[in-house]
Amino acid sequence: MSLTRSFHVQGVILEAWCMLLLLSCLAKADQYDNTFDPLTRRTMIETDAAHPAAPGGDDKSCPNYKAFDVSKCPGAKGDGVSDSTTAFIKTWQDVCNCPTPAKLLIPKGTWLTAELDFRGPCASQQILMELQGTLLAKPDKEAFPKGFWINIMGVHGFTLNGGGTLNAQGEKVWATRPLGEKGSPLPDSLVLAQSNNSRIENVNLLNGKGFNMKVYENENVTITNVHVTSPGDSPNTDGVHIGRIKNVQITDSVIGVGDDCVSIGDGSIDVTVRNIMCGPGHGISVGSLGRFPYETDVRNVWVENCTFTQTLNGARIKTFHDSPQIAATNITFTNLVMNDVYSPVIIDQNYACTKPVPSKVQLSQIYFKNIRGTTWSNIAISLNCSSSHPCQGVELMDIDLKYTGNNTVDRITHSECANAHAKFGGVMNPPACKI
Repeated sequence: MSLTRSFHVQGVILEAWCMLLLLSCLAKADQYDNTFDPLTRRTMIETDAAHPAAPGGDDKSCPNYKAFDVSKCPGAKGDGVSDSTTAFIKTWQDVCNCPTPAKLLIPKGTWLTAELDFRGPCASQQILMELQGTLLAKPDKEAFPKGFWINIMGVHGFTLNGGGTLNAQGEKVWATRPLGEKGSPLPDSLVLAQSNNSRIENVNLLNGKGFNMKVYENENVTITNVHVTSPGDSPNTDGVHIGRIKNVQITDSVIGVGDDCVSIGDGSIDVTVRNIMCGPGHGISVGSLGRFPYETDVRNVWVENCTFTQTLNGARIKTFHDSPQIAATNITFTNLVMNDVYSPVIIDQNYACTKPVPSKVQLSQIYFKNIRGTTWSNIAISLNCSSSHPCQGVELMDIDLKYTGNNTVDRITHSECANAHAKFGGVMNPPACKI
């Protein structure tokens, strides 16, 4: 009996927390600051012209071997206390200048660094960063003036692996981050930009100050077997955020964070998200879209075989009011399991709706298929589309979601639809909207 009472109390606390979080987001919607790009998370003033390319290598700058061990560089100490930033920058320059395939080896130990800006183009067409130990970010955010900790930019054919950990020590600065988007954003942990044909695999990301991983302006990227961990109440700590990207695979990973496990931003084309264990977090989201006038279309997104455990959302699409007239089309969420998720299936085109003009993001060919499990909310399906650009071609098939919340009056799940041209088929629990 006491065990049952304990589970009931925990359920009440979780449901109350979800409601408070939703109310606080709505109350603070006016804090969204349009001076910051949601992708780069910093003011859009930097240009590549300020960062000249690394010089080409020669026989003297590259040893006869391909591995460059950072621990061999003067000043590098893996004691978790000594600042090894200079040694890492010097080792990167050696790797980048080497004309043959080269490896930056980070051996076992704990390596403390400030900002690491690893830029190309490089002489080598294949660069591997093998992280065996732990990279530890300095706790103070002032050590990261450009808004990131590790930036891989303009390095085609890049691979990061090795089984090690990137520990950003975000817990030291989360309390300084205002709710919403106002104020200076906290630095992102790992950024991969303008680096085609790249791969991130078999690494751990812990306690990002801002986004844990951000991947943008790339083609042909694979992210697989990564473990991303931040507490559920950590602010804006997206697990993997992508945008302005073509042909990306995010697979076979465990992500539990304080925001979206995976967020898919504007300009994303041909995206596959498969076999993700998500929780805690805000689910897997397309968006938010339409916040800035320069945004472009999203198309061909496939999310499958993912499990969500006690997340705020499950499969979500979100767009801003007063958006540019762009489209998000051919988006499929299929074969998903929901374990006590608050909003399992949700389209929200009134996200942070502080402006009176409805969203002009046209959603079409949106599919939710074979989604099952449990929900903490009576509203298991919410299709809240734009009043000026109603959703077109939305299909829901074989949805089976049982209510496990604490509402003793109404224990039946429901669907809510607004401005959605939707079709329902197969098993439907909750029942289809009356359209």
